[in-house]
Amino acid sequence: MNSSTDAQMKELLQTEVGYLRNLNHKNIVNLVEINEQGTYEHKGSTKKVAYVALELVSGGELFDWVSNSGEFSEPVARYYFKQLLEGLTYMHNAGVAHRDLKPENLMLTHDFQLKIADFGFAAPIEGRDGSGTLHTQLGTESYMAPEIHLGKPYTGAGVDLFASAIILFIMLSQRPPFSRAEVSDPHYRLLVGDKSNLFW
Repeated sequence: MNSSTDAQMKELLQTEVGYLRNLNHKNIVNLVEINEQGTYEHKGSTKKVAYVALELVSGGELFDWVSNSGEFSEPVARYYFKQLLEGLTYMHNAGVAHRDLKPENLMLTHDFQLKIADFGFAAPIEGRDGSGTLHTQLGTESYMAPEIHLGKPYTGAGVDLFASAIILFIMLSQRPPFSRAEVSDPHYRLLVGDKSNLFW
């Protein structure tokens, strides 16, 4: 890794730790420990390291479960969507927007409980300037709300809910509804246009 990549990774980690310190919910991967003065021993040598220990979530990504097992039945999709919404409600009430929700960032425990992970793109729900809106264009393209693609201000809760709806669609159909939420995407154009019945 070069120094700019190291700096970006450090910034993402600091963001994640900063938010996880203040969150503790059954549907969020919880922070167990952070130590900036740790040691790492390997083959007889010891070096100073900083480390973050997160709750063990051993069931894998929701993405893999959908990919490998096929479309979820409606009761199964509803089960996980409810847990996602419970985690989001807690997070938003605590003043945090995730901004990178996708099946790869939703983990399952050994007993199949959903956990929201990866808070590297998280931001204050009220916006960095207190206006109630955010402006940074980031996240995963196919889960971004249309206002992000248009470069407009957006609400953190709104973009999280938009991404959650795409995740629900994927759980039920094993594919995304469109490539990008913008009018140049033919499937998105069908969905938001006056011929949305053709999409469905």
